[in-house]
Amino acid sequence: MEKHLDVMKQSLQLSETMLEGLTHVQRQLNEKKYPDALQLMDDVVGGFASIENSVGPVFADLIDTELVEPHIGKVRESLERVVTSLEDHSYGTVQEILQFTLIPNVKKLKVEMERLFEPYLVS
Repeated sequence: MEKHLDVMKQSLQLSETMLEGLTHVQRQLNEKKYPDALQLMDDVVGGFASIENSVGPVFADLIDTELVEPHIGKVRESLERVVTSLEDHSYGTVQEILQFTLIPNVKKLKVEMERLFEPYLVS
């Protein structure tokens, strides 16, 4: 399991960075800075893709991942909805998805990853 410790730490850090980025996207949308929000959202999507790709091998070596994996799917679905809404310039819809779906799902994913990784990171 030691070989996965860096991935675990980086995934948790990246999930925190995603939350900060999403909060900033909300602020940019409120200020009608749409190009800035779009660029930052692109970075958030890239961060999530990194988490999704890197935790697969970790999960293969762990048990009890069934509480984390559904949250990965929910975050992916929410991100897809945000991207589609951004492409349609439906900024109000983006704000709703961020507030009521995406940010809560990223928070849940982070909490579940912390729970899953904690026994390995604390030791």
